[in-house]
Amino acid sequence: MKNVKTYLEEKRDSGVMPTLKELINKTKNSSYISFDIFDTLLKRNVKNPSDVFDLVQLKLGEKELKFKEKRIEAEQRARQKSSTEISLDDIYRCYNADNSLKNELKAIELDVERECLTVNPYMIDFFNYCIKHKNVYIISDMYLSSDFIEKILADNKITGYKKLYVSCKYGKTKRDGSLFKLYLNQNSINPREAVHVGDSWRSDYIMPKKMGIMALHIPRIINSENIVFHGETININYLNSMINNSIEIETTSYYKFGYQKFGPFLWGYVQWLHKKLKENNIKKVYFFSRDGYIMMKAFNYLCRDQDIEVHYLEVSRRSLRVPILHFDHTFNTIMGMVSPSKRVSLISIFDCVGLDINNYEDLLMKYGFSKKESFDRKTISNNVNLINLYKELSTDIEKKSNTEYASLVSYLKQEDVKGKFGIVDIGWSGGMQRFLIETLNQLNIDNEIYGYYIGIANYYTRNTMVMPNLSLHGYLFDFKNDKDAEDKRSSFVGLFELLFLEQNGSVRNYITKQNKVVANRAPYEYIINGKETIELKAIHEVQKGALKFIKNASEDSILSNLLSYSADELFEGLKETGQHPRKKDLILFSEFRFFDEGEIHQLANPKSMFFYIGNPQKFKQDFLLSRWKIGFMKRLLKVNLPYQQLYLWLLQFK
Repeated sequence: MKNVKTYLEEKRDSGVMPTLKELINKTKNSSYISFDIFDTLLKRNVKNPSDVFDLVQLKLGEKELKFKEKRIEAEQRARQKSSTEISLDDIYRCYNADNSLKNELKAIELDVERECLTVNPYMIDFFNYCIKHKNVYIISDMYLSSDFIEKILADNKITGYKKLYVSCKYGKTKRDGSLFKLYLNQNSINPREAVHVGDSWRSDYIMPKKMGIMALHIPRIINSENIVFHGETININYLNSMINNSIEIETTSYYKFGYQKFGPFLWGYVQWLHKKLKENNIKKVYFFSRDGYIMMKAFNYLCRDQDIEVHYLEVSRRSLRVPILHFDHTFNTIMGMVSPSKRVSLISIFDCVGLDINNYEDLLMKYGFSKKESFDRKTISNNVNLINLYKELSTDIEKKSNTEYASLVSYLKQEDVKGKFGIVDIGWSGGMQRFLIETLNQLNIDNEIYGYYIGIANYYTRNTMVMPNLSLHGYLFDFKNDKDAEDKRSSFVGLFELLFLEQNGSVRNYITKQNKVVANRAPYEYIINGKETIELKAIHEVQKGALKFIKNASEDSILSNLLSYSADELFEGLKETGQHPRKKDLILFSEFRFFDEGEIHQLANPKSMFFYIGNPQKFKQDFLLSRWKIGFMKRLLKVNLPYQQLYLWLLQFK
């Protein structure tokens, strides 16, 4: 029965929040307006008010065990003893502890209340409108003192009201109507000219209506709010509430995705990164372009550490890979450098060695290849025509490599890349770290490089076989340092990587301008005819939302100093979209283009099932080329299935 009652109460207290225009229209004939405070003007970043006591317990640790249970019992005893409304002092008089501890507990509780209270984004604009056009009062049933509440309201920029009525100060309550009666009498207000706004069905709606006051019941639980992270712990409880209480109301779907899902994950990563840098005594860190750009911005928001130099190094796989090929550019070496995907395209091979395939059409024709040719990785080394074609490229590869090696060396020396330092990139196998070390070693430049990545995939061995002592560290998964690791992004790798894009073209090589070595960038793929594409605008919004979350999280003392989260917990929002996409997720991202190693593919845009029935090989090819395989399958089949399990099963047939 208790569960049924709770369910019915939550249904009653849930709903769609009225718009500002609707609120103004409903109160246009009222001269006086009163507001409830908690869950109306202010929201707590917890699901239920008593969850505040869980946060107090975290601050207390083992100093006072079972605090929540004891605190609830003390309030019950205080209410049983009093015929009027109680105060926080009354509650702690009934708490079983010595006076010194009680005073400490009360102080910590007040601190936690202050820290987890925030303005209700759905109500603040309406409140400010009323301040300009109405006589505004604030009325609350609460055991916290009026002085404390006034300070909290002021801290949240809720000011300009006529008077604050708090039940514990007057010994009267909204719940029995006596506090409303006092408010009306003291201010000579005709109840027919007044309206009250609040979330409690009885205290803020039924009772004022009985007093003749118009009442607006606003939902305590907003239907449009998302539960992004699932779990019953206070950590998850607080994170969900903080997200819903702090996100701007009028925003794009991409901004919301960034704020609710990408932001928390990026926030967790840069906290982990800062911790690892400290553990390894790293004083200098280079964020690699392009994926490292958003990570560097997030890091600078959170970790303005005077002891760590932060640099942005304009490098790419191509700009580091091509220069070292003059040491070794055998075909087998190249196969260890291109994308580890099942199909290896001819375009990606040319891109790997820094040559433009469009300049070799006669050579392709000589060996019977087209520019769209691709090969099965398992049998590619047995393709005689391909091997012979590659041999004919040898002179051009070496010439290109020698030229780019000299300019890379100048750039690295200019940027003072030497000694002990960390590098930051998205991942996944440490190839760029290996290429950089090989270059520095050839120059006899001392180096001790620690690589910090979102994840280390199982194919990291392609680089450790060449360089066994690579120092690689992964946040979300780490096959090098964890034998039980799981690649959590492989089924939507393209979607995941797009979130990190810098708003600029990839680094091709280096040139000298005005006596300075600078990166020579390729044209940005997501700007066409001088105009930003839909993808670019969307990713900009995603990153804007993510950085706003990180800014808000850095200013939230409970998130920053009290609670902790695992990488898996903070990955849940992205994982939900990537592995279990809903229709709106597919609409947002599935037709985005993904550029990699000279190739262009859409994330998840299959042809029809009818087409694939007649062309099964085309299905296999399109599926393997898709960079969001779960999205591909769901768009194709259009029904809810265990797609992640289906994807893992299909991997057996690569």
